[in-house]
Parts: sequence; C-alpha cells; structure tokens
Amino acid sequence: MKKNIFSKIVAKFYNKSLKLINTLSNDTDLKKLIDNSEIVSFDIFDTVILRKVLEPADIFTIVENLYNDEHKKLDIDFKSIRSKAEPEATKILTELNGTQSIGLDEIYAHIQKAQDLDSKTINTLKALEIEIELKFCVKNEYMHSFYQYCIDKDKKVIFTSDMYLPECVIKKILSDNGYTKFHQLFLSSVIRKSKSKGGLYPHILKELSCKPSKLLHIGDYYFADVINAMKEGIKPYYYKKTSEYALSHHSFKRLRELYPSKLSIEESIYFATIINKTFTQRNNNNENIWYDFGYVYCGIIYFGLTRWLTSQVIHQEIEHIFFLARDGYIMHKVYSLMNQGIKTPVSKYMYASRRAINIPTIYNGIDEYSIKVLCHFVPNLSVANYLDRVDIEAEKHIEKIKKVGFSDQNHTIETDSDKDKLAKLFHLLVDDICSNAAVERENLLTYLNQIGFMDTKKVAIVDIGWQGTIQNSLNKLMLLENNEINIHGYYLGTFQTAMKFAEKGFPMSGYMCNFSEPKNNFQVLSEGVHMLEFIFSAPHGSVIKFDKKNDDIVAIFEPNDFSNDKLNTINEFQKGAMDFISDFMAIERDYKKINIAPETAIKPISRLLKTPTYSESVNFGNLKHSEYVGANSHESYFAKTSDPLKMFLNPIKFKQTYSKSLWKAGFRKRYMRYILPENIYCYFRKH
Repeated sequence: MKKNIFSKIVAKFYNKSLKLINTLSNDTDLKKLIDNSEIVSFDIFDTVILRKVLEPADIFTIVENLYNDEHKKLDIDFKSIRSKAEPEATKILTELNGTQSIGLDEIYAHIQKAQDLDSKTINTLKALEIEIELKFCVKNEYMHSFYQYCIDKDKKVIFTSDMYLPECVIKKILSDNGYTKFHQLFLSSVIRKSKSKGGLYPHILKELSCKPSKLLHIGDYYFADVINAMKEGIKPYYYKKTSEYALSHHSFKRLRELYPSKLSIEESIYFATIINKTFTQRNNNNENIWYDFGYVYCGIIYFGLTRWLTSQVIHQEIEHIFFLARDGYIMHKVYSLMNQGIKTPVSKYMYASRRAINIPTIYNGIDEYSIKVLCHFVPNLSVANYLDRVDIEAEKHIEKIKKVGFSDQNHTIETDSDKDKLAKLFHLLVDDICSNAAVERENLLTYLNQIGFMDTKKVAIVDIGWQGTIQNSLNKLMLLENNEINIHGYYLGTFQTAMKFAEKGFPMSGYMCNFSEPKNNFQVLSEGVHMLEFIFSAPHGSVIKFDKKNDDIVAIFEPNDFSNDKLNTINEFQKGAMDFISDFMAIERDYKKINIAPETAIKPISRLLKTPTYSESVNFGNLKHSEYVGANSHESYFAKTSDPLKMFLNPIKFKQTYSKSLWKAGFRKRYMRYILPENIYCYFRKH
C-alpha cells in the first residue's frame, strides 16, 4: 500500500517536472527539435487550429441557437446532451468491439436513439455542427510559422488528432487555414485508435516505418501528446493550450475572475478572440503593450457602445448623428466601420468642446449657469488666465481686478474665496463677456449651418459624457434662434448631475450608466474618467472657438499637447481596437449579430483600473493628462511623481501627491507595494 502511494507521488512529481521542462521550451528550441527530426507530427485542435469560442462545447450552443432561429425550437438541452453523447457512445462501442475512438455519425446516432429525435432533425443538427466547425476554426499564426518552417526544411509533416469530425471536414479545416502540404493525416475517428488511450502512436510508427527517435510530435494535451508519445520513444514538444497559458498571466487571470464561471456565448467569443490574438506566442519578442491594450480592453468598449448606439438611433428615427470632438473621433470611425453597407442615419464629426459651445450661450447677462462655465476650476491658473479664456486682456482691467479683492492679475485661483472673487469680477465685466460671446455665437451658428446641424428636426449628438452640458448649451442656442430641433444625447455614461437637464425634457441616454446607475458601472466610470478620456483621444487639440477665415468658418484649436510618443501610443492602441472590431465582425458574419452587454464591456477596463500589475502602473502611470483654459494648460501624470524620494520621506507630501494623482490604484501599485499591504490602502482611498 505504502509502495503504491510512494510510486504515485514519484510519478506525479516526474510528470510535473517534465511538464515544467517542456513548458520552458521556446521557439528556438522547437526549431532545433525540428532540425533534428525527419518527421514532424502536429496535433490539430488547440495547437495548429484554434476555435473562435473559449470552450469546444460552446460550438454546441451556437448550433442550438442557429437551429432555434431557423427551425422549430428544440425542446431539449442540446449543449448538455451533445457534450455527454461522445463519451457515452464511446463507452458503449468500446465495450462492444474495443474501439478507442468514434466519429460524428455514431455520436448523432446515439443522440437520436436516446432522445427519440427524427432523422431530419438529427441530420440538420449534424450538418449545422459541421458548418459551424468549419466557420469557427482559425489558424494559429504562431504555430503555422513552425509548420511553414518544416515545409521550408523539407520535413515530412503529418497531422495527428483525436477527433470525431469526418476526415473530409478535417482536411478542409486544414486547407482553409493554410495547412495545404502534408504527408498524411492520422485521425482517431478513422483509425479507431487514439492518442489519449495510447493506440494511435504505435499505428503511426508502423504505418510510416519510422524509428521513434526520428519523429517529433507537437501538441497541447499533456497526457496524450507528451506522456503517451514518450512512452513510445517519440520526442514530444508541449505547446500549452492557449487558454491555460493565458490564465498563467496574473492580469488575464484577474480579468477572467470578473466574469461568471459559465460564460455567455458573447463572452466566450470575446475571450477566444483576445486569447487567439495575444496569447498564442511563447516569447515576448513581439510584445506590443499598446496594441494589445487596444485589442483586449478598448475594442470591446467601442464595439458594445457602437452596437448599442446604432440600435438606439434607428429605433428613435434619428435623422442625423453628430459625433462631438474630441471624444467622438474614434467613435465616428467605429460607427462608420461597423455600419458599412447598412442603412443607418447619416453621421458627421463635429468640432466641439465645452468652452466652444458653452461660452456662446452667454446672452444678455450672466446667470448661475454662466458663472459655472466661466469659473470652471483648473489648478494653478491665474486671474489673467481665466480672463484670457473669454478673450479679455487682464492688463486693461487692473482696477476691477483689485476692486474684487485680488492683488493683481497674476493671483492664482486656489480657494473658495478666490472663486467667489472671480465670479464677482466676471459680473463686473459682463458687457465685455456678452460682446465677445455674441461674436462667438454668430460664428458657431454659421458653423452649425455649414455642417447641416440645423437642417433636420431630429438629431443626435454622441459624446463620452458625463454631465450633458454641451447638449444643454446646444438646446439653449437653438432656443435663442427660435429653431425647434429635437436634440438627443447618447453617451458612454451619464452621471446624476445630468438629471437636471433630463428634467428639462432633453432626451439623453448612456450605454454603461444612466444618471449614475447601475452603481457598479458608475463607480468604474467616475474613478476612471481620465483613463476613459485617454481611450477616446483624438489626434488634434481641443476646440477653443470658431472664427471667420476667408469667408469660411474654421475651428480654432488649442495647442496639441501630444508628443510623438503619445501620438504613437494612441495610434497603436486604437489600431488594436479597430483590429479587434474587424475580427469580431468577421465572427458575426459566420454567426449572427452580437450585442455586448455594458457589464461585459466594462469589466476589462475595470480590471486594469482597479487591480493593475506593476508594469501597467508604470506604463500607464507615465501617461499625462492635460486640461486647457485658453492657451494655458494644467498637466498631470496618471500615476507618477517627479521626486519619489522626497515623497517617501515626508508623509504630508506623500498624502498630497497621492491625493492629486489621477489614477490612485496605479499610484498605490507603483509606489506603495513594498511598504504597505493592500488593506492599509483604505486610508488613502478616503482622501
């Protein structure tokens, strides 16, 4: 008894050691193994071929969904029945005639008998499964490079698979995905012997008249592809299954934990898509963190938002959509991509900003709303900076500046008392402000006419969110012009503060949250405003106002604060996001239209915002966010301090620096991971 237990422990340790050794192999090692082999055997599924769903059984869900869409709804749990049918039928036939593996016909014959289904239904389901397998199989680009290396080196290539699909289907899957040249296909459903039960390898060696040492087998199933191959003296190469390899990465594991154990089919497709793109390689030579960030985290937000938006504007019979700069830049690109060839409302990119739209609404005096617009707080700006924002030269109004209590125009606005004085100053300058606003209003209205904003009676504006101030100002402008235009606002999210505008009768809706509901989504958005605005960046500065130039109205922009590095970063992650959308749309064409629930779309960025890795805290923490007032900007890092040593030596400085950081979870991870445990962070979260 003790001997058996000891043997099991030794065997388990031996197997784990072998697995570790094989896992540590890289592509250079694999090429050396190929060079020293005469014949190279590739496993098929999860090795050279990947599926566009996370679990193979999800194919059965798709089969059931499509069958129910096209035929009478099945009254059985097809996924469960189909999943159990293969092992059940195999067991019966093994006991009957010793066969190790069966084919699709036998699986469906078992289902028909067990469920008492008619032949037409069975044949339709079987044909649909084959059709979906053909459509949902995709080439593993990384492993294909080694297949091509074998071809270039004149190696004899064979494919070896424990698989129930017919041989003709497997050959078509291989051919469709670029595996056109190979010596032979060894399929368990044809040979009736399997790798997992050990019978297929001796058959291959005999069939090829090959010495085991001359054969290299590459596969993902450790027991069947490594252990059983080694038992026959065959050289194995363990290529860890991509989904398992992904889970070995902390960031992906945390992401997967945010979703339920049983994924929806949309979630399964999402995970398969990102895994197949970013986790197939076994080295980091081609790692591109920004492209991957766009592909994994941004693409699903863009896709979900745009699919929701398209549905909304069609349902509301919107005539014209205007995507507001700058957040609407990438939204407009995605909307155009996703709606090619589809009848949807006409769309345009509209230059806009809070400053460019809000200031022109100041008319015939300054009200409470105007004061909020004029006194919008940005740190480290002086009285002169605020006046410059509305084209007023501070030097010409020194007397009024001193009258409200400022020492001079260079006084920095910091306290509530400063803000009160600033408001009084604007009241004293009301005539100049209204005069400048009138000029801006005329130019803005001319621009709106130029782009067709005032040509229709039912328009939509699309923006990231959050308060609805631009929508309110546009409505105010239309009221001043006696122009009855119904303006609908569509946003990534709206906060509770937007409710005051909704109560005026302005229709507005958010994809991820409406007026701060649901709370979980609102918390992610509110804590990640700066990161989300970065995700929706445009390659130009913010619009200050509109001006006349050669009888045309043109937008006047703030200086573009983007360095070449930052611009390259934005271009790279937006390219990754657009590639994700293209890949996702290709899957839709093979399945049906996919709607992404807000909760599904928000979880990836939520993972990054709340539980970043150290490398993420550095890479994203080094990004800068700029806010302009006139030609003056206030720039802050997401999670970086210029002098960490002084910060650590001075607790007050530490707290101040932490409080000012734009991304506090990133700041904590970057600077506090060695000195404070996670449960102490709660103190800093409150401040």
